[in-house]
Amino acid sequence: MTSTFGWLDTDESRRDAMLKIVELFKDESTVDDLGIGSIRDAISDALFPGTSVLHTRLRYILFVPWLLAQAAQAKNLEAMRAEFRRLEIRLIYSLLIGGETEGVIGGVAKDALKRTPSAAYWASLRRYGTRTWNTSVDGFFRRTMTQKTLRRHSAEPDDPEAREALEAGLDPNLPEPPPDLLHSATFALPDHERRYLVDRLSMSTEGSLLAWLVHHPRTEEAAFVWELGPSTLPPELENVVEQGRLFREVIRGAPLLYNLILSERARNSELEGNYRQELATWREQVTDGPLRQWDGPHFWRTLQRAGSPIRQPTQIFVDAWVQHVDSTIDLASSDSARTTIADRERRLKGGRSRLVNQAALDRWNGAAGLVTLDYRWRVTRGLLLDLWETT
Repeated sequence: MTSTFGWLDTDESRRDAMLKIVELFKDESTVDDLGIGSIRDAISDALFPGTSVLHTRLRYILFVPWLLAQAAQAKNLEAMRAEFRRLEIRLIYSLLIGGETEGVIGGVAKDALKRTPSAAYWASLRRYGTRTWNTSVDGFFRRTMTQKTLRRHSAEPDDPEAREALEAGLDPNLPEPPPDLLHSATFALPDHERRYLVDRLSMSTEGSLLAWLVHHPRTEEAAFVWELGPSTLPPELENVVEQGRLFREVIRGAPLLYNLILSERARNSELEGNYRQELATWREQVTDGPLRQWDGPHFWRTLQRAGSPIRQPTQIFVDAWVQHVDSTIDLASSDSARTTIADRERRLKGGRSRLVNQAALDRWNGAAGLVTLDYRWRVTRGLLLDLWETT
């Protein structure tokens, strides 16, 4: 029997979370075996709200509403759905004809497209205010049909609140689509679209690093946001960036030990030797700097102030791990450190734990959870480059 995910049209937060989970599970190396994803996402959301690992180019923030508005002109719900699907596919060909090769969603799949631009950007449209209705795509079209019925049976109301109820679900200040949108399109932003996006991004994410960078273009090639040159970041933002850097460094050894344990169980001596060496090298590096700068209570307070409190079991795990790193010279041989890792993985995965389930261990690719924490900086920088680039 095929497994499926399902959610209610009106439950947008769950829908967006499930889309991210489905996407992550396509690549086993990104599975969050030790449950640090909530911390990663909290820091990412504090720095770059509204962004997603599914994002490619900034102009999709405009493309999707334009296509929604066009599809909403259809006569009934089924026709709207079909037209929106047709338009999203037509946009692929338009971008390819326009000469775009990087970041075209569906550029390879074309008509067989499964992950649509609207699925990737739907939550962002709401976050940035380009759509105003808090509903799914299907719910958007159903509400559009309701609005059409109300208009047919109601005189134009004088009451502003009543008029608002008859809106089209999109920002009334949204720029008009170019006439050749579905014939030959590019990701280049004309000046009026750039001004609109600067306004939307800075206003809707006020106080974030994203809002700050919108007005402070940076030219450095930086793999991580903390590698940008000297800046005048507000102290609170600078603190979040620094806490993200420290967390990345101190937690990096946990998946190394986890993979070492798995390599031992799998009797893979080559991988075992590699992970022992990597773990020893990492501990020496982290002890020389990040570990001495780490302040657990301050870190958790930072996330709390950012509006993303972390569940107590996750805090306990991270605090215990840092304590092991601080007090144990040979982590690879530490029974207590190994127990902390093993207990955490089993508690999260239950019967699917690689430490108790041989079938799950057999599916291990040799590198579980070794994901570089950049807090969506690579994605965000790509979006910002679209905004900063002059035409």
